[in-house]
Amino acid sequence: AYLKQCEARFKVGAMTTEEASILKLMSTELQVKLTHECLQLFGGYGYTEEYPISRFFTDARVQTIYAGTSEIMKEVIARGELGR
Repeated sequence: AYLKQCEARFKVGAMTTEEASILKLMSTELQVKLTHECLQLFGGYGYTEEYPISRFFTDARVQTIYAGTSEIMKEVIARGELGR
């Protein structure tokens, strides 16, 4: 639901930096959580390069760093909420 709201606001140029930061933080953290759970299903095999889940998890983890780390996103959100 939040993704659709942000998409609509982005299309009309009304999306704020804080909204974008919230969306990035939520989506990348969820991506890491889900791929980690899938990785656990594979056990030790999940860490080998033979299975694509290894790459999925690595890619998910990197997403929390690209275009601002999760910690930076939290700071942007906090500054927006505090009006700074």
